[in-house]
Amino acid sequence: MKLLLILLRSSWISGLVSGLLGAFSGVANLGLIMLIHHALTGDPSEAGSLPYLFAGACVLVLVTQVTAKCLLVQLSQATAARLRYELCTKIISAPLPTLESVGSHRLLAALINDVNAITSALSAFPGACANAMVLVCGLVYLATLSVPLAGGTIVMAGIGVFTFMTGLRFANRHLRQAREDQDEVVKQLRAMIDGIKELKGNNMRCLDFVYDVLLPADTKMRHSLIIGSNIQGFAHSWGRLFLFIGIGLLLFAWPQIATVSTATLTGYVLTILYLTYPLDGILGWLPAMNGASIAVAKIEKLGLMIDQPEQQTSHVAPTKFDSLEMRNVTYRYDSTDDECFALGPVDLTLSPGEILFIAGGNGSGKTTLAKLLTGLYVPDTGQLCWNGRDVTSKVRADYRQLFSTVFVEGHLFDRLLGVDVTPGKLEHWISLLGMEEKVDVQTGRLLTQELSRGQHKRLALLVAALDDRPIFVFDEWAAEQDPGFKDIFYQQILPELRRIGKTVVAITHDDRYFSVATRVLMVVDGRLTDATQKAADSLHVIHRDAA
Repeated sequence: MKLLLILLRSSWISGLVSGLLGAFSGVANLGLIMLIHHALTGDPSEAGSLPYLFAGACVLVLVTQVTAKCLLVQLSQATAARLRYELCTKIISAPLPTLESVGSHRLLAALINDVNAITSALSAFPGACANAMVLVCGLVYLATLSVPLAGGTIVMAGIGVFTFMTGLRFANRHLRQAREDQDEVVKQLRAMIDGIKELKGNNMRCLDFVYDVLLPADTKMRHSLIIGSNIQGFAHSWGRLFLFIGIGLLLFAWPQIATVSTATLTGYVLTILYLTYPLDGILGWLPAMNGASIAVAKIEKLGLMIDQPEQQTSHVAPTKFDSLEMRNVTYRYDSTDDECFALGPVDLTLSPGEILFIAGGNGSGKTTLAKLLTGLYVPDTGQLCWNGRDVTSKVRADYRQLFSTVFVEGHLFDRLLGVDVTPGKLEHWISLLGMEEKVDVQTGRLLTQELSRGQHKRLALLVAALDDRPIFVFDEWAAEQDPGFKDIFYQQILPELRRIGKTVVAITHDDRYFSVATRVLMVVDGRLTDATQKAADSLHVIHRDAA
C-alpha cells in the first residue's frame, strides 16, 4: 500500500490512467479467449465476423498495453527521481554527526539499490493490473458457463494464493535480513576501493580482508538471499500448481459427480489454462513488490535516522564578520565507553585579519575544534557567538557561510561549484599553486583523477580561495606538501590572505613557520591554551630530541 501511495504521490493521474489502461488490456485479452472459444464450439455459420473482431481485439490489446507501459515507465522514473531528491535533501540538511554515525555505505545503498528496487516493481504495475482484470473477468466468464465450477475454481485459486502468501511471509524474514546484510557488504566494498593501496602493499592484509571480512559479509548476505528466494520460488510454483490440480479435478472428478457438457468443459479447461498466465504474472510480480516494500521500509527507517533537519541558509554568503567567540564550549563523542574523548571547555576569540595557528598531537582534538568553529558540529554546552550574538539553530546554516575550509579528508568536486570568478583571479591562483595542468580555465573543470595528496590539497585551496569567504580554515594543509609549496603556503599565500582582510585558522605542526602567525594555540587532551612561544619551544624540543 505504501508503495502505491508513493507512486500516486508523484502523479496520481498518470498512475490511475496506466492502471485503467492495464485493466482494459486485461479485458481485451479475455475477449480474445472468448472469441477463440466461440470459434471452436459455436455455429460455423455465425463465424463471419469473428476474424474482424479478433483482429480488433489484438489491436486493442497492443495499444492499451504499450500506452500503459510507456506511461508507467515515465511515472516510475519520476518516482525514483523524487525519492532520490527527497533523500538527498534530507542528507544535505541533516547534522554532520548524524550522517557520520549512519555511515556513507547505508546512504549509498538506499540511494541506489533501494530506489532501483522500487522503480522495478512500479514498472510492472500496468501488467499486474491487466493480469488482475483478466482473472476477475475470467472468473465471471466461468460463472456464466457453470456457477458450481466457478466456485470450485475460486476455492482452488484461493488455496493456492493463500499458500503462496504464507510462503512469502516466511521468505520475508530472510530477505529483510539480506537487505540489512547488504549494508555491510557495501561498507566493505567501499573500504576495499578506498584502501586499495594499503591492500596492494601488504599481501597478508589483503588476504585477511578478502577471506576474513569481505567474503564472510557477502556469504552471510547471499545465504539469507538464497533461502528467501528459494522459499519464494517454492511458494510460487506451489500456488501455480493448484490451478492445474483444479483442471485435473475438473476433467477427472467432476464428470463423476455431475453431468457437464463437452462445450462447457472445453470452455472451462481453455479459460483456466489461459488464466494460469495472468496468475503466474501476478505471483511473479508479488516478490518484486515484496522487495520494493522492504526497500520502502529501509528508506523510511533511514529517513527517520537522519530526519533532524537544520534551519536552511539564506543562500547569501556573509561578506564580513566583526568578531567570533567560543565561550566555555564542550563536545563529547557518543560512546558507551566512560573514557570517550571530550573536547573543552574551550574559550576562543577570532578577530578580522588575524592568522591563528593551532598545534597539538594526533587525537588531541584539533579537527573536532575546527568542526565546532565552522558550525559543522553543535556544542554540547557553551556558546558560539558571531558578532556578539549566539549562533542558534536558526542562523547556524548562515553562520557556516563565513568559512572556506580545507579538511584533511575533504572531498574535491570535479568542477567549480557555487563560485563566480574572473579569469584573472582564477589564473593567479592556478599559477601560484602550480595547477596549470589540472584546471581547464575555459570550462572550470578540475582534473581530479590521478592526483597526489599534495595536489589534492592545492586544488582544494584553489577552490577555497575562489570561494572568497571571510574566514579560511586549513586542517594540516601543508602536511603533504613538498618544501617548496610549504614555503609558498606560509610565506606567500597566508600573508596575501591577511593583506586582503581574510582571517586564517591553520592547524599545523610546522613550528619553523610559527612566526607567520599572529597567535599560536596548543590543543592538549581536548584543552586549548594560548601558548604562542611555549608551543614553538615545545615542538622545537620534540623535533630536536627526535633528530
